[in-house]
Formats: sequence, C-alpha cells, structure tokens
Amino acid sequence: MRRGDQHVNPDNLVYVADRALQRTLQQPTIQQNPALHATARTFNWWGGPGVIWCAAILWLAARALKRRRISELGLRGAEGIAVASAISGIIKGLTGRSRPFLVPGEPWHWDFAHGWLDARYFSMPSGHTTATFAFAAATSVVAATWRPAPRAALNLAVFTSAILVAFARTYLDQHWLSDVEVGALLGGATGFALALWHARHPDSRIDRALLGPTTREAA
Repeated sequence: MRRGDQHVNPDNLVYVADRALQRTLQQPTIQQNPALHATARTFNWWGGPGVIWCAAILWLAARALKRRRISELGLRGAEGIAVASAISGIIKGLTGRSRPFLVPGEPWHWDFAHGWLDARYFSMPSGHTTATFAFAAATSVVAATWRPAPRAALNLAVFTSAILVAFARTYLDQHWLSDVEVGALLGGATGFALALWHARHPDSRIDRALLGPTTREAA
C-alpha cells in the first residue's frame, strides 16, 4: 500500500468503474484485435504530437497565406492546448496517481507530489485527453459563426478524435477511466473559456500580434 491507502474504499463507484473498464479493455481478445490496436496507436499519436502540430500548422501556415479565419482556428486550438496542458501537468505532478499498468485492478493508489519524481505516478488527469478536448472545444467556439455544414463537420471531427484519444489512453493501459474523464472536463472547459474570451474581445492586441491585421485593416 502507498501512503493513505489504508483508508481506501474499493467499492467507491469511481474506483468500481475504473477497475471494470481496465479489466474489459485488457482482455486478451480485445488487446489482440488488430483494428482496435491500430486505432489506439493512431489516436495515441494524435493526442500527443499530432494535435500540437495540427494547431501550429493551421495557425502559422494560414497566417502566411493570409487566411485569417483558419489561422484563428489554429491559434485558439494552440492556446487551449498550452494552457490546459500546463494546468494538467501541475495536477498530475501533485496527485501522484499510479498508472493502471503499475497497479492493475487497484485504481486507489495516490502519493502527493510523487508524479514529479516518476512518470509512472503521472496518471491523473490524462494529458493527451486534456489537450485534444481543449483543441476541440476551442475550435468549436471559433467555428460557431461558420455555415452549418462545415461547422458540423469540424465539430464531428474534433470531438470524435478527442473521444478516440481517451479510448486509446485507456486501451493502452496508460490511464484509468476517471483520468480521461477529468482530462476531458479540464481540457474542454479551458479551451472553451479561452476561445469565448477572445470571441468577446475581438481584435485584441494578442490577436493583432499573432494573427495580423483584420481584412479591413489590411485593405
């Protein structure tokens, strides 16, 4: 037992759900499924470098091409990822939760601040899930004024990919169910709040510096 584990209630509903999902996803038949394995590997990559590169390329390439609307999409996504990931990293280090592959079937192991010392205790919340939900929420706010069809297509793509990242992190035994749930909440709330602030403060100094002048100003 780690520090404080003697007071754990293993029948806590959160822990019950954590154990149930881990046991289900780690069954040999599911782990050996080629389609699930390929999906998990793909979206594990997307939740790490993939979504960061996507946001950066959208922002910088579209700015170079003077496509301000697309550049804003990337910038808001990048801002959401950066801020949400910073918050997530602090929480992960402080909570010191053990990753599921380290303590299979025992999601109640926590050790304050131990996450700073060992990545195996860096489980709560899921950073990949935090980043992708931050990107999804931020870009959905930017797209709120788009025509219905492209807006729906974007929202479907970004939120579906974020959910699949959460699946990948649990399938690969890197996170408990509650880790990805908290990551989704943290990322979604942070990305939404940042993008909404910018929507209510259009053409701020930040945007003029990072996005360039508006079409009207450039003309």
